[in-house]
Amino acid sequence: MAFTDLTRIDNFHQKKGICETVIRVGSEEYKEFTAAGNYLVANLPPRAVIIDAYVHTFVASDALGVTVGTTEGGTEILSAATSGTLGKTGTFTGQSHTDTGVPMYMTIAAPATIGDFVVVVEYLEYTKNTGEYTKINR
Repeated sequence: MAFTDLTRIDNFHQKKGICETVIRVGSEEYKEFTAAGNYLVANLPPRAVIIDAYVHTFVASDALGVTVGTTEGGTEILSAATSGTLGKTGTFTGQSHTDTGVPMYMTIAAPATIGDFVVVVEYLEYTKNTGEYTKINR
């Protein structure tokens, strides 16, 4: 038996929402990505845990390599993704904590043909709550 019932203390067990940063690269959006290189595409919030990352390709292009990291050219978040294959690709590097917040860089190669894909990074801001509780029986 537990010493103290903490199931409803403060906001300890309020539901959390998963957040996503989505960078769309396609014929319209690609004009910002004019050459191969590193691009600062977002700043992830403080006190969050990165829980997944991938590239989802809708219209394939040349085998364009995509990586995502917290440093320029880094693969701390996502590696081995390609826009040359339809569907979900990439290797999520593993869960990591954003501490006081981190920049997010996307590294791409300039393709001869431009496809249509999104880079998705999912994270959990564990200090933010939805205000809802899961119904439990005591």
